[in-house]
Amino acid sequence: MENQILFFLILPLPILITWFLLDIVRKLSIKFRLFAVPNDRSSHSKIVPATGGVALCISWIIIIYLYATFGGAEFDSDLYLYALAGIIISIVGFYDDMNELPSMVKLLLQIIVFYIISLGDNSLINSFHGLFGIYELTEFWSVVFSLFVFIVIVNAINLVDGIDGLSSSLALFFLGVTSYFYYLNDYYYFSLVLSFCSSLTVFLFFNYSKSKKIFLGDTGSLGIGLVVAVLSLGWLNLNHPLAGTLPLNHALFIVLVLAYPLLDVIRVFVVRTLRGKSFMTADRNHLHHKLIDIGLSHQNAVICILLYQSLLLGFNLIFMVGMNLHTQILINAGLISLSLFLLFKVPNKK
Repeated sequence: MENQILFFLILPLPILITWFLLDIVRKLSIKFRLFAVPNDRSSHSKIVPATGGVALCISWIIIIYLYATFGGAEFDSDLYLYALAGIIISIVGFYDDMNELPSMVKLLLQIIVFYIISLGDNSLINSFHGLFGIYELTEFWSVVFSLFVFIVIVNAINLVDGIDGLSSSLALFFLGVTSYFYYLNDYYYFSLVLSFCSSLTVFLFFNYSKSKKIFLGDTGSLGIGLVVAVLSLGWLNLNHPLAGTLPLNHALFIVLVLAYPLLDVIRVFVVRTLRGKSFMTADRNHLHHKLIDIGLSHQNAVICILLYQSLLLGFNLIFMVGMNLHTQILINAGLISLSLFLLFKVPNKK
């Protein structure tokens, strides 16, 4: 009986709930004219509802409630903390979509959300697992590094939401890889993460649809960024039930599975700083915009990025397990640098 309930929580229910909510929210957005209007930074030319994140937020809150109610005793009260954090950051994103919050206000609100997350068990980084020679962290540095990683990941997922399907596909990639290792270790959150994957797949159908098209908006990109950040912090906690279960160094694993958004956010930060602009200022200077400019469609650009991430992660899992950690870092830095060099050698489409 329990297995039957979990099956419905993993596949049919998330799909039906998300489909219904996306359809309703899209129609309400059209009625109340809540659109993403194209501008000089946009990669689309038509007016499209930008409230897909509202539907995803409601869907995931319902899914979390169902798991907390029917998933068994192992689904603890931390789920409610994460749900509260998700609601708050989605409200922040929705307000930003409607009125464009000042960057410092948005950052302050993200710090408040991080505080809520930090109240959960095993929710902070307390070890770098040997990365750069750093192992266990003091309580102060645990909070500092956790906050830094949280802010970087949330905003990295938000910043790459510039072309159809990219932000949600990268989140789906991360959740898919995470659910695989959860399954291998029989971790009880496997079914919950997989249900999020089902929900994101439905959103991608709408996002790529010509007749039902809808965007995530900051509501959605900040929301899924929160989920990715929370799971990432868990992987880097020595007291987490899955500590030490990955074939690679945990810190390196997180960097690899989030290679594209982290690389893009670092590049954007450097470029905007050198130009004297705020890090939070929107522009059209992302790597995925380069792929669009050289003639790739949105779908093909996303496929290329996911293929690149898959090859990079696969290469590490096949050839570098057991290798010295800092040798792994140097090899990966070389591969990433080479790919960036080749990308920028390709001329823009006229």
